[in-house]
Amino acid sequence: MRLTIFLAIALCGLIPRTVLCSEFLRNTYLVDLSQGSQLSQIMRASQSGGFETANGQWVSFKEWYSTTWMVSQFAMMTQMTPEVGIVWGASTGEYGQKYTIDPSLKIGLVISHQIDKSSSIALKATAIVGGWLREKSCTADYGDIGGVQKVNCRLAATTLSPNDTLQYMYNMRPLNPYLFSIEYRFTF
Repeated sequence: MRLTIFLAIALCGLIPRTVLCSEFLRNTYLVDLSQGSQLSQIMRASQSGGFETANGQWVSFKEWYSTTWMVSQFAMMTQMTPEVGIVWGASTGEYGQKYTIDPSLKIGLVISHQIDKSSSIALKATAIVGGWLREKSCTADYGDIGGVQKVNCRLAATTLSPNDTLQYMYNMRPLNPYLFSIEYRFTF
């Protein structure tokens, strides 16, 4: 099946009017199109607040943790047989001054079985590859007390030592990167 998908994508790109390409596209459906993610929400929450420098200047987190493009994703399902479908998709990633959410790929499998004319069961498994959230550090000048040091931007003005703040920087994979579900349907 993987070879079939690869060949279909390659042929659709090289020779768009092939039978395999039209068959592939005829059996492919959009199942998700969205903007934003749980990691994007974490970064939106980081926009609130800020700190005051030693000379009394307010530094807001909004500019550091804002973006002009929020992560966008799509997922498609290509029906290989009446009972088997392949889920595939991607996300764009997201970039701010002090963070990055990497682009990602989504792959998965859907298997369904019609038990009788009023009930069915479906098994779905998907995985997300990539999509990590990585926060960037700041450089802060602690004057005579500590000099210039690398620090977690969000915790620069706390009582933690600059070096101790670094362990609290965001370095997270997508939340729920692996999903598995079993669905039983009974219609009456």
